[in-house]
Amino acid sequence: MGKLILTVLLLFYHVKLSSQSIVSTHTYKKIDTVVLDFKIFKPKSFDPKKEYSTVVLFHGGGFNSRFANQFARHSKYFNSRNFIAITPVYRIKKLHQSTPAESCDDAKDLLDYIYSNAERYNINKDMIFVGGGSAGGLLALSTTFWKVKNNIVKGLILYNPIVDTGLNSAFSNRRKGKYNLDISPIHHINKNLPPTIIFHGSLDEMEPIKKIRKYQGMVETFGLSCNVVEYPGQGHSFFNSQEFFIKTSKEVDKFLSSLGYIVN
Repeated sequence: MGKLILTVLLLFYHVKLSSQSIVSTHTYKKIDTVVLDFKIFKPKSFDPKKEYSTVVLFHGGGFNSRFANQFARHSKYFNSRNFIAITPVYRIKKLHQSTPAESCDDAKDLLDYIYSNAERYNINKDMIFVGGGSAGGLLALSTTFWKVKNNIVKGLILYNPIVDTGLNSAFSNRRKGKYNLDISPIHHINKNLPPTIIFHGSLDEMEPIKKIRKYQGMVETFGLSCNVVEYPGQGHSFFNSQEFFIKTSKEVDKFLSSLGYIVN
């Protein structure tokens, strides 16, 4: 009976979050023959006379694979909270023989593009949030330090992000010892970091929870907010399942409500 009640509640919450959206595709960058696009999800009640809080969500894939629709479901959740959501693609090794640093360049250029074209897309320039999963979480973090001129990110929403690409990191070990301090979030923590929430599984091997806790502690030494929600028994990419999509979305509600950005 308990499982049945939980299933019904999850189904109800899923229906509630699966609001209809207005979706269109746009180009933000061209490099020779490479065209990089983003999808923009607007609430069904979209008013072209208004500006909207906006969240950018970078997909994961280890800088090697492309999962362009990974955050379509999350985008509809944000639409239900009267946010615009943007899901970009970026250069990856499998398609472009690119490096993680070049992916960071793309993330920076995407943020610059939507900020410069905020009026065109009905984006409130003072309410831009950034998130992502795994490698996409690193890209989200990179928008706060990688070649940044202006701090425009209002908050970070991260799903099992990679936070360390330094020597002897899990990232480095997967690449036969290759490392890159320049794009490593844990090596670029600064006082300008916005409020952050991280969702992470206790059994994650791609970025161990120990490293996430270390990152959290280093952020907090600056007097900044970094909330880690740990999910016992869960490994990498756990948030992609329907159950944990709903659970993490509830936590996003709490996070945004605590900052006064939505009414929960």
